[in-house]
Amino acid sequence: MPKEPPVAVVRLENRPYGGYHNPHRADDDGFITSVGRGTPGGDYLRHYWHPFLLVSELKDLPIPVRLLGEDLVVFRDGSGRYGLLHRQCIHRGASLEYGIVAERGIRCSYHGWHFDVDGKVLDTPGEPPSSTIKEKFFQGAYKVREWQGLLFAYMGPAEDEPEFPIYDSTGYPIDNKVVPYRMNLPCNWVQIVENGCDPIHNAFLHAIVAGQQFSPVFKVLPQLDFPKTALGFLSMATRKVGDYVFIRAGEIGLPNFGQFPNGSNMANRESAAFRPWVTRWAVAVDDHNSFYIGFANVNSYNDPGGVIKPEEFGVDQFNFIGQTGDRPYAERQREPGDYDALVSQGAVANRKVEHLGTTDRGVVLFRRMLANAIREVQDGQSPLYQNFTGVARYPRTHMNWW
Repeated sequence: MPKEPPVAVVRLENRPYGGYHNPHRADDDGFITSVGRGTPGGDYLRHYWHPFLLVSELKDLPIPVRLLGEDLVVFRDGSGRYGLLHRQCIHRGASLEYGIVAERGIRCSYHGWHFDVDGKVLDTPGEPPSSTIKEKFFQGAYKVREWQGLLFAYMGPAEDEPEFPIYDSTGYPIDNKVVPYRMNLPCNWVQIVENGCDPIHNAFLHAIVAGQQFSPVFKVLPQLDFPKTALGFLSMATRKVGDYVFIRAGEIGLPNFGQFPNGSNMANRESAAFRPWVTRWAVAVDDHNSFYIGFANVNSYNDPGGVIKPEEFGVDQFNFIGQTGDRPYAERQREPGDYDALVSQGAVANRKVEHLGTTDRGVVLFRRMLANAIREVQDGQSPLYQNFTGVARYPRTHMNWW
């Protein structure tokens, strides 16, 4: 019998009706997209703190979460400490999402085994006093830190734990108030970051679709620049609008951090902005699901009229159209947003069939920097651009227009 041909992705031939390609086949090697423990990308991501939940989501009961391909449970014990444990109890595998939160740690509801927030076994009530289980075993656990209304987790080697990142942009201007949000997307985390590295899409997806998601000046095609910074690089677009030069830049910090101004500027007067509108992280649930989580920076500059309401933000809530998949399908076709552009690439974008152009320089730069940082970790070194060395300074000049 003749052998079946190998499954392959075929590019369209360079002629009309030139052939077939499969835009939804996943990236085969997964070098930059994998997030599981023991994979190149997953081991790299575990060298950073990642936000994963709004503090407001956690009440009196444990919450099951999935993060970097691992099934976990988060809770706050009676003394106010946060715990992030492996979901399955080390005794017989019952889920700790049904655990009983204690003054100290949590008890498994199946047989009462008691775990502290660091995974230490405090009690095995069904065992004889001579049992040495408490001395020999731990429940898997990760460190948790609360900051600006978000819960962050560190899931990497204890000896490589970096300092927790503090971004001074949240305290500027003095009246700034952070409003947390978390948006779920059924796609790989890299696609979300790449969207921020691609400022040219604002001239099409956000400025030309029916709803004018950004101001009309974004229709002007910009010149693009991607200057490197200590954290990563700036994703910068420069436009000539009438008598003004309009410069807008977002900040990209490896591996998954970003800050961006809003899109409302009309470029009709002299002005300068030094304040991000949104601060966010693109966090991997697993290889095929992610969320971007962060906060809006509400202050007298971003909201001079005081019209932004905190209730406009939350889990799958954001005051900018196109960030969720819950709109009617026909409406999303007429006025697509970031959610539709990212998710329609497939659960893991097939980069082997792309045809990149000069405007994709930021995307290429991010992929190269990410791949190099992953290789550094594979070689036993600290990752490149590990931005958690105390206060991560927000560049005071990177969001100017005049």
